[in-house]
Amino acid sequence: MNPGMIYIKTDIGRAEVADRSRELSATQRRVLIVVDGHKTVNDLGALVRVGELEATLEHLLQLGLIQATDHIAPLLAPAAPGFAAAQATEQPRPATSPAEFRKVRQQASNFVADRLGSAGEPICAAIDRCDSPAELRKLFRGIEIFVGQRLSPQMTQAFARHFGSLLL
Repeated sequence: MNPGMIYIKTDIGRAEVADRSRELSATQRRVLIVVDGHKTVNDLGALVRVGELEATLEHLLQLGLIQATDHIAPLLAPAAPGFAAAQATEQPRPATSPAEFRKVRQQASNFVADRLGSAGEPICAAIDRCDSPAELRKLFRGIEIFVGQRLSPQMTQAFARHFGSLLL
């Protein structure tokens, strides 16, 4: 599967998003919703667990909910294992640049340390061990639960939205 491939929803796919008439998994529905004719396979990979994207896209294609476009976006090679390939004209961001990722990883660790003090030390250590955006995204669900038990729901939601969006 070409990471620069771009998919669009078919008429059947748009109807499915509106009607929810088929039994799609949460992952399949999420990918169907975000397929927009602009996002590449590379972009969609950030929305699913490692190894799930190809089967999800194949299923949506078989059902006729999406179709490939003729456009394949030029992508640079990934900066390191676990990082997404950047588009040729894109500025470095945490999901495509190890240096930008380290900054975000440090900010997330500082957020936890500042708000939880010594209770957050194990979480900070786990954050610091993450070597890629994919690893940190996996860890975020557990962090969100841990932080949510100690901080307000609003603060927890702000943490998850802010750092989660930076890693896409």
